[in-house]
Amino acid sequence: MQLKLVRSGGFAGLAMVATVDSVDLPADQQDVVSRLLTEDLRGPGLSRPGGADQFSYQLEIQQGDRTVRRHWEEPEVHETVRPLLASLTRQAKPAR
Repeated sequence: MQLKLVRSGGFAGLAMVATVDSVDLPADQQDVVSRLLTEDLRGPGLSRPGGADQFSYQLEIQQGDRTVRRHWEEPEVHETVRPLLASLTRQAKPAR
């Protein structure tokens, strides 16, 4: 599966983009990606629109001809998803 993460917002407002193949992820993160194909996995937090220093995450998962998109604002990221987003963010580069 191909993954594309776009993280935007934060203090600088800079969009960061990472594109990876799921086989390059650790097994536990591959499991999270598989779950995201069928589950939304939102945490208990409530989104607070307009938070200038909060991040927004758009994750696109492409499996063959199927594409699943998941979107989270910082407070609603489920604990299960945080390690995956952190790993992808470390690989991200500024959007062009």
